[in-house]
Amino acid sequence: MLTIKQIQTFYWVARLGTLNKAAEKLHITQSAATKRLQEVEVIAAVPLFERGGRKSALTTKGRELMRECEQLFLLLDEMDLLKGTAQQPARLVHVGLTELTALTWFGRFIKEMKKIYPSVTIQPALDLSSLLRQRVENGQLDFAILPDSPPMEGMTRMRLGAVPFGWFAAPGTFAPDVVHPLRELAAYTVIEQSANSIITELCAQLWENAGVEPERIYGGNNVNALAGLIAAGVGISCLPVAMFRQEIERGQLQLLKTRPAAPQVPYHFCFLKHLHSALGYGVASIAKRSFSLSHEAS
Repeated sequence: MLTIKQIQTFYWVARLGTLNKAAEKLHITQSAATKRLQEVEVIAAVPLFERGGRKSALTTKGRELMRECEQLFLLLDEMDLLKGTAQQPARLVHVGLTELTALTWFGRFIKEMKKIYPSVTIQPALDLSSLLRQRVENGQLDFAILPDSPPMEGMTRMRLGAVPFGWFAAPGTFAPDVVHPLRELAAYTVIEQSANSIITELCAQLWENAGVEPERIYGGNNVNALAGLIAAGVGISCLPVAMFRQEIERGQLQLLKTRPAAPQVPYHFCFLKHLHSALGYGVASIAKRSFSLSHEAS
């Protein structure tokens, strides 16, 4: 009879493609992973992986076992949630997020989580969205809150809402209460985040559609640092409006009215299907509520 540890090893070798990556994920030695996988194949009595090649490709029987593993993990997750609050095992959940989420509504989310899931401890991981997506796929993160996340095979993606962005300039740079076309903004240096940032990609589409090519400089991925560069008169940039309400009110930054308007960036709550799915849907609903309340308050 297979053990949970053996099943986990087979699942992660199949998902990540190599014994080494599976061993890293499970925090065991490669020899221990090899032993567990051999035990699974002995019990199965048929090959589960195609031989040859750098990555482990599943046979027909291996794919069948993979589907059974996914259903088992889902049932185990649901059984944990069926227990009363006092009986639920303590769990450490790794959640990936970007800087914007960390600086806006993540605190509210943590408070709500403590009320509803007191046995769950959240371990946040701050990084770029592209890297967070990879870490969810590799099982290094249980969940991630990602901007403009495209559909991914084997992953559940639940929409939380959209974050409004706006074009910011140093006070007095542009006439107030006037709608400025992008062609007018293109006369100024545009301070951008990294090339693989979602907002950089969305703004690039706006410039292309407007038929203009402004001078662009890299200002880093820290939005507060970008705001400092704007206030210093280095250039203009597209930033999340909710983060800089006070600076706008104090006259430290000017929020421009533009045509077309600055992008809105959709955010999603993502996790692997069949892994933590029961918990995932519950946590996603808390994230969606926290996101909505925070943006209503702003």
